[in-house]
Amino acid sequence: MSHNISDAELVLRAKQGDHGAFTQIYERYAPAIYRYIYFRLGEAELAEDLQAEVFLRMFEGLHRYEDRGWPISAWLYRIARDRTIDVMRRRRNRQQVPLDNWNGSCEGPENSVSAQLEYEELTRTLNDLTDEQRQVIQLRFLSEMSIQEVAQKLGRTEGSVKALQHRGLQSLARRLQAPVAACP
Repeated sequence: MSHNISDAELVLRAKQGDHGAFTQIYERYAPAIYRYIYFRLGEAELAEDLQAEVFLRMFEGLHRYEDRGWPISAWLYRIARDRTIDVMRRRRNRQQVPLDNWNGSCEGPENSVSAQLEYEELTRTLNDLTDEQRQVIQLRFLSEMSIQEVAQKLGRTEGSVKALQHRGLQSLARRLQAPVAACP
């Protein structure tokens, strides 16, 4: 039933205070908005929070929404994209401890020793990569840069950065006998 009603009709009804229309918009687009956010951030709980925020912003701003021939989903995706970019910027701007200065300190001496050994193995393994692969891996995962940002920083194409990242990760996976464990 809900898919027979156009987005424009749902928006009109929602603007008039029809809570069922809000629900139908939510049910129609919430799963896709969640997937969009999740695949960019990789965290289910954060994706759920941002998904809720997208629909809250839609609810709060719907009275200002003007139908310009675009589906309501375009507006929802724009809100989701903006919120996702905000989160990614905050992550990038967070104070980061360089891997070279990390001492692996977790609670308890056995965790500290274990983490230090894992750090040393990871450092040795990273040093086994080519300079280009190591640089790409460090920028992508330690500095949390996008493929595009790494390409700009290194003066390479995005395709070559992706290739270096792929080969570097394959090499790391082959060399590391067990995954680096996080502190419990």
